[in-house]
Amino acid sequence: MLVAKAELNYYPEHVYQEEYKEIKKNQNNNRKDNKKNNKYKALIKLFCLFIAIIVLSTSLFILFRYATITQVRMEVTALERQKVELEKDKLNLLADLDGVKSSLNISEDAMYKLGMSYPKEGQVIYLSLEDTIDDTVQSVSISDKLNEVLSMFSGLF
Repeated sequence: MLVAKAELNYYPEHVYQEEYKEIKKNQNNNRKDNKKNNKYKALIKLFCLFIAIIVLSTSLFILFRYATITQVRMEVTALERQKVELEKDKLNLLADLDGVKSSLNISEDAMYKLGMSYPKEGQVIYLSLEDTIDDTVQSVSISDKLNEVLSMFSGLF
């Protein structure tokens, strides 16, 4: 062994060159492995980035839809509030209309605002219509129609 050790020490350049070649081979193999690993790591990073973009876009879409739903809900609430106010206004107007149409208010306005009063017994005139006038009109119209039918019948012969 001592002789072998001495031989190794005797040719140091040769030993260093062989070790250098082996280290170089290992480095070349490591570079190839590193390239494969780098490609694999790049694909993993790209995939993770793609997944993150998909999750982000989905989240933004969901948030946008929630914002739209909230906006529509607020519009519906405002319209319902407006509907209630309009119904109250309608009821108030109907009450005012009933108050204006009541005969008691009309008579009070006529008396106090216009200075009118109820007529006295001597100021009232009663008219009577006879029902016979209507009967004669109907009988005349029936006789006229009978004459027309007879004239048509005689015109045929």
